[in-house]
Amino acid sequence: MREFTFAIEYEVGSDPIMDVFIDHPSVVAHSLDGFVTEDRFWRIERISGPRSALDRIEEIRFDDTCCGESVTERDCDATRFHDVLERSSNELVLYTYLTDIRGCESVHTLAGKHLPRGLIFETRRRESTHWWRILMRSDEKVGVFYDALGARLAAGLTFRMGHLRDASGWRQDSLATVAMPEEQEVALRAALEAGYYETPRETTLDEIAAELSIPRSTLSYRLRQAEAQLARRYAGGDEGNRWLE
Repeated sequence: MREFTFAIEYEVGSDPIMDVFIDHPSVVAHSLDGFVTEDRFWRIERISGPRSALDRIEEIRFDDTCCGESVTERDCDATRFHDVLERSSNELVLYTYLTDIRGCESVHTLAGKHLPRGLIFETRRRESTHWWRILMRSDEKVGVFYDALGARLAAGLTFRMGHLRDASGWRQDSLATVAMPEEQEVALRAALEAGYYETPRETTLDEIAAELSIPRSTLSYRLRQAEAQLARRYAGGDEGNRWLE
C-alpha cells in the first residue's frame, strides 16, 4: 500500500463546516472514509467540542441545500444520507453516505476518478486546516490527481503537500478522540503552548493561571482531569469489550 498526505487550508467564509472549526478552536474531528468512486462514498466522523459547535455541524450536515464536500466553486449534486451514531454534550459521531453524485469536484470524487478502487481515507480537522491521508494500492496516477485537485481549488482554499511513500501502518486510533470539557482543553492547550510539559519546564502553573485569569488551584485541577482522560484513553484495557456489549 502507498499513502499520500496533504492538507487544505480554509479562509473564513469559504466553507460552512470549516467555519465552525475556525470559530471554535477547541473542536477537533477525525474521520474514516471508504468505498470511494466518482459517484459515491461513505464517511464516519467523530467530532469533539462544545455543544453549540456540535449543534451547528449537525445542522449543516442535515441541510441538503448545503454541500459541505466540494473543494471548487461547484457544489455537489447528490443523494445524501446522514445519521447520528452517537451524541453527548461534547461529542458527536456522524455517518454520511453520498451516492448518485453528479457534477461534483471534491477530494473524494477526484480521487475516485483518478486513483485505483479500494481507497481508504483518514482525515483530521482543526481550526482552519483539513488534513488528509489516502491509502491506495498504487500511486500510478497520483500526479494526475494532485494536478486536478490543485488546479480546481475554490477561492479561499490553499493546498499544502505532505508526502507520498509506502504506507507506514494502520492508525488504529484514527477515530479516537478524547472528549473533555472545554475549560479542561483550554487549560491543556495553554500548558502545552507555554512549554509546561517540556523538559525542563519552560513555565509554571502560576504563570499559566495568570495568563488564563484563573486561580492556580483551578488550573491544577483542570489539568489533572484532562491528564486522567488522556491516560485512560491511552492505557485503558477494556475499549475492545464495547464490541461485545
